[in-house]
Amino acid sequence: MQQKELEQAMAFYQAPPLSWYHGISDRLSVTGEWLWETLQGDFNENQTTGQIVTGTVISMIPLVDQLCDVRDLIANCKMIREDDSNTWSWICLGLTLVGCFPVLGSLAKGSMKVMFLSLRKAHYGSLGKAGNYSRLLDGTVGQLNRYLEMPTVRKTLRALKIYNPYAYLAGKLDELKGLLNVSALLDVMDKLMQVTRKLFDKVVSWGPDSLRYPVMALWDTLVAVRSKANTMLVKALQPLSDMLERLANRLRVESDNSFRAHVGDNTHLYGAERANKEIEFFKQDKPDWVDFKAKRRKFAALEDFAEQKYISDGWPDIAFISGRKTPTNGAFNTFDSSLKATELAPGTKIYRVVDPASGDNSICWMHEAEFKKLSSKSDWRRNFAVWKSWNENGEYVTYVIPPSQPLKVWEGRAATQTNRVIPDYSLEGGWNQIVVDPAQLKKEYTSPRQKTGWGYGDVESDPVYPYLGLPKLENTHNWYEKKDK
Repeated sequence: MQQKELEQAMAFYQAPPLSWYHGISDRLSVTGEWLWETLQGDFNENQTTGQIVTGTVISMIPLVDQLCDVRDLIANCKMIREDDSNTWSWICLGLTLVGCFPVLGSLAKGSMKVMFLSLRKAHYGSLGKAGNYSRLLDGTVGQLNRYLEMPTVRKTLRALKIYNPYAYLAGKLDELKGLLNVSALLDVMDKLMQVTRKLFDKVVSWGPDSLRYPVMALWDTLVAVRSKANTMLVKALQPLSDMLERLANRLRVESDNSFRAHVGDNTHLYGAERANKEIEFFKQDKPDWVDFKAKRRKFAALEDFAEQKYISDGWPDIAFISGRKTPTNGAFNTFDSSLKATELAPGTKIYRVVDPASGDNSICWMHEAEFKKLSSKSDWRRNFAVWKSWNENGEYVTYVIPPSQPLKVWEGRAATQTNRVIPDYSLEGGWNQIVVDPAQLKKEYTSPRQKTGWGYGDVESDPVYPYLGLPKLENTHNWYEKKDK
């Protein structure tokens, strides 16, 4: 690691002190002090999303990346030294070490840094409370989306021919989880400590004598943490593995939601871009159906599915199974605790609100009574918790349960939804929704599309609405045929 290269790397973190420019005789000594200050730069838990993603892009540069890893290791060890019995501190160290596994290229490593920083902000004891893990993952994916939208990252994605980064990163997390064990974590930690030792030696060699004691004291902290790592990382391993699995599952859901095919020649805005445009719309003219910084989730989404017994009796399988690509996979978490299995009698009419690109035979429906209570698009968005980036509205279809046998469905209150990009924005939910298995619907019992009467965009000249100029109700149906996965 040459001095000039190291100075260039440090300059990405902070400018050299003024004294560095004053005289060539003092330059090496000041460089030692500069390196010492850079290495102690704690990861700031209060960074803005912009600071996080910008810093992560910078960390993709060789040498800068190495300094970043050492800084994170030092910060973790300082936190552990304050209370070395705190399991969460060891989980945070595990996240840092996993992010340095050699199977990760610079793009994946940068993405992991963004997501792991968000995860480290959590408090382990609070994750078991209803809705907390879901909110944490929403915020984590929101930060990732901002990162993926940066020009440098987009250029890298194109160069690597990665067209679905969510699926790509979910696969990388699966790979990391398969390699996860205490031995692998310790191996990464030992290599990072070797690099740290070399950098500390440069600080002592270049810097003034006054740095010798604090450098050795900090090294003793790292050594003390390493001496307990064999034991404490064993305790952190299962929670860390569970966290990686939940994050991978969340990315797979994001992948499915963001990269579904759309019918026709409509403008197709993928996940992060579409959601970001929606947020800009909120900032310019916050609609009445969105809550900003709500005090709590009034209808907290379910985090686990406890009604598996109904699946074998013919109800739609709304449990989450990793890698399964079915319309209802994981749909349980669109409900709050009122979720129940019910049967709709033959002759029952149910309603579905759609936009020009939506499929008629999707999973989300409502009873006629709920539909007739709706007086506006705002009513629908707020009470059924539907973001613009999911469904633009404007049309609806009805379905009549055919004769002979009832239709088995799930119903209950729609869960409160938090925006994935900026969790400060939320939709209340709370009205009764129905989830069906589209494969059980028959096209001949579905009505032609009709207009809701609420218009297509949310406001006049809607800045986010992607279907401007599209002929309305051109087809009587948008029916997606079932495909075997």
